[in-house]
Amino acid sequence: MGRMPWATYLWPGLPLVWKRGDWSALGVALASAGLIHFALVASVVWPGILPGAVRDGLWLLIVAWWAGAAIAAWRRDARNAASGDGSDPADSFSDAIGHYLRGNWFETECVLKNLLRRNPRDVEAGLMLATLYRHTGRTAEAERELDRLERIDEAARWALEIAMERRWAAEGRAQATREPREVTNGE
Repeated sequence: MGRMPWATYLWPGLPLVWKRGDWSALGVALASAGLIHFALVASVVWPGILPGAVRDGLWLLIVAWWAGAAIAAWRRDARNAASGDGSDPADSFSDAIGHYLRGNWFETECVLKNLLRRNPRDVEAGLMLATLYRHTGRTAEAERELDRLERIDEAARWALEIAMERRWAAEGRAQATREPREVTNGE
């Protein structure tokens, strides 16, 4: 996913909703929508509902609210980027994919576990962790992770992938009992 589109900063609360799915930020975004709708109704549909000075003050409040929210969101993201806290889960998931493709199993596991510590309901990270466990011969851990994933509501759209991963883990377990596996330093 990378960087957020600049247009998300134009709506109060939307940057945090977009990035983290923050419920309080969703409340701010909905309150902002309600405020702008009320101001539009009071100005266009029923102009007599509020005195002119109150209506003008309402529009000034909206402009100040919008500008303040945009500046606060921009500053927060700039501060997070400068501190290098790695708060963007998409970047961390991209790092995990890069480590996985290079065969860096330990680094991949560390990044994925960090993602799951921040968001235990991250199905993509959990599924990749189960794949990593299976790939490295830890089928029992893979099956435990798949069991955990199946209890998450968001995992419904990944049901096919979870079922396939479970089948592959069972095949790996059956194969491991039939023939000993040679482990080298590269694995």
